Amino acid sequence: MAPSGPRKGSAPTGPRNSRGTSNGTKAASRGGISKRRSNVTGRVDKDGDLDMDAPSAANRNSRKTKRAEPNDPTAAARSTRPAPTGSRAPRPNAKTQQIIQRVFNGTGGSLSSRIASGISGGAKAFKSTRPVNAPNTMTLQVQGLKSSKAASNEGGGLKELLTFLERKAQVVSKTARNIRIKKSSINGDFVYITASKEDAEEILKLNGFAFAGTSLNITEAPGDLPPASDNNMSSTALEVKDALRNVLSLRYDSGAKLLNLSSLGEDAGLNQMGFFSGESKPEKLFRALMAVCDGLFKTAQEKRAAVASVSLAGNSIDDVLQIMSLTETFPDLVNLDLSRNHFKDLKGLQKWRYRLRKLETLLLNENPIEAANPNYAAELTNWFPRLQNLSGIQVRTPEQVAAMEAAARPTPIPQHGADFRDINGVGEGFIKEFVSMYDVDRQNLAAKYYDNESTFSIAVINSSPHPQNNQPPGWGAYIKFSRNHNKITHTSTRIQRLFVGTNLIQSAWQQLPPTRHPDLLAEFNKYIIDCHPIHGLPDPSGASPVGVDGMIITMHGEFEDQEPGTIKTAKRSFSRTFLLGPGAPGRNPIRVISDMLSVRAFNPPPGSTPEPTVQPVAQPVVQPVAQPIVQPVTQPNADLQQQMVIELCNRTGMTPEYSKFCLDGANWNFDQALVMFNEKRVRVFPYDPDEVEAN
Repeated sequence: MAPSGPRKGSAPTGPRNSRGTSNGTKAASRGGISKRRSNVTGRVDKDGDLDMDAPSAANRNSRKTKRAEPNDPTAAARSTRPAPTGSRAPRPNAKTQQIIQRVFNGTGGSLSSRIASGISGGAKAFKSTRPVNAPNTMTLQVQGLKSSKAASNEGGGLKELLTFLERKAQVVSKTARNIRIKKSSINGDFVYITASKEDAEEILKLNGFAFAGTSLNITEAPGDLPPASDNNMSSTALEVKDALRNVLSLRYDSGAKLLNLSSLGEDAGLNQMGFFSGESKPEKLFRALMAVCDGLFKTAQEKRAAVASVSLAGNSIDDVLQIMSLTETFPDLVNLDLSRNHFKDLKGLQKWRYRLRKLETLLLNENPIEAANPNYAAELTNWFPRLQNLSGIQVRTPEQVAAMEAAARPTPIPQHGADFRDINGVGEGFIKEFVSMYDVDRQNLAAKYYDNESTFSIAVINSSPHPQNNQPPGWGAYIKFSRNHNKITHTSTRIQRLFVGTNLIQSAWQQLPPTRHPDLLAEFNKYIIDCHPIHGLPDPSGASPVGVDGMIITMHGEFEDQEPGTIKTAKRSFSRTFLLGPGAPGRNPIRVISDMLSVRAFNPPPGSTPEPTVQPVAQPVVQPVAQPIVQPVTQPNADLQQQMVIELCNRTGMTPEYSKFCLDGANWNFDQALVMFNEKRVRVFPYDPDEVEAN
């Protein structure tokens, strides 16, 4: 916005750090590292001779100064800084005094302090009052401060309580990262604190802990928090708040959802309040208006429902930094009018490059940028992905916006049904036993299937797609074990979080939250399971130098877990990959070589198969195979079936009738039918029939 004019007084004309000497001369020094000057007068003794033992000017101004002795009478004189000799008299640092007073009074986050800071504070007065990113935070209510011994301390003991919660939560969670409380306030008998979900879950574990002679009761705050009280606001702040509310009410059109803040400098009410007189800057008024709006609309949904358009035309704005609080108060604006301002280039708009992602209309008419940079439209179109109307010109159609959003949306790999190629029912038996035992008896499960060379790892995927109506749960119980290579880049940490051997795996499983998986047989539609044979695995007995056969099983599904120490439950999706091989002599015949688990926010698996139905299939040539736990895929049409029969005849030498029986037994999966034929041929012919025929 336009500046209000030059400041009172002029810059000081004398040396910045003038220091008087005993003979009335002045030696200028800025302190720290100084440039050596050839014309600096040396120090003389009382007889007028040059004092060779005295330190030079450069040494006197060095950072490494000698510490003054306690009884040195000249120390105070040397450290005293005289007043500047310029024309402007020294003034106290009002901003520092205001910050200290707000900290002592505990009103830094109240609406009154926000308005007062917006009127008389500096450019950063509202930095600490910016709204917290609500989707990634959690608010807790703490009871017990009023009855504690710390309540008699200065500030009511709030600072001591917050320090206790942050320090104790870090100790209890045994984590190296710092637990941080972002926001706090006192309302009645409760202290409301806001922190990230991960930190808040650790603070919840302190419920019942003793603090200053009382027991704390810590719970998650209800959805509707009590409104902030105006009792602590001064009469002047209340008058300002009411006046700004009146201005906003006169400039708000509820039918059009428009907040008209154009030409604020011509508003009679604001001029009467003195916002545009003296040294007060108009941008401070704008921050105060946004602070009042934050008090009027408590949630982001209320803001979206009430305000879709804002006009800031004719306010002499040349940089969006002056109105940055607009994007914090109304981040979901659809229409914005910046006409008749002083934007001369894209630099004045660049700080909004990653904000206002839902903006559809932006008006920059009658700004110098139109003549200075005629190609500004192409750049702004890239900055705002939903922008359709720029200064009255259509730059995108709604169809183009929809296509761009669809292209940017992650597309899962199509699922055409699971591919379950089991061998003698080993994979099916392992999965059935593993799912049930993992929920009720992890210790014996690990002892049965894992040995000293088995590995287990877990990865937390906290940025995976999920339905918008499902709030992602916290990851406090999992994050300390996570080996997600996108997040964990240090080799030593990756090594530490790979659990090798039965004992380490049992210890890790014991610290993970208890789980409950859906019944594998009754609710199979909630799983996708693939199973494939694999060759060349290490032989634990050492008998086969070329390795032995095994299988790899990939399992996608869901489970519910319960946070340790609380009754809070959450539903999550998971993927788990097992590498199975033969066990060592004297142990279980099947062992888990590798177990990789990844957990993420709940999202139903794409293309998950419906609940299977058992259908007997006649197989004259192939021995009957146990019905797998996978639903057969949809059979192809008659033409495709005929082509598959012919191709199988050519590859196997079977008659068309038997080829059809084989394909039918493999649910018309050509690759699976070919594998089944080769497996059964090895059982019937221990030698190669082609080789015998050649001989």
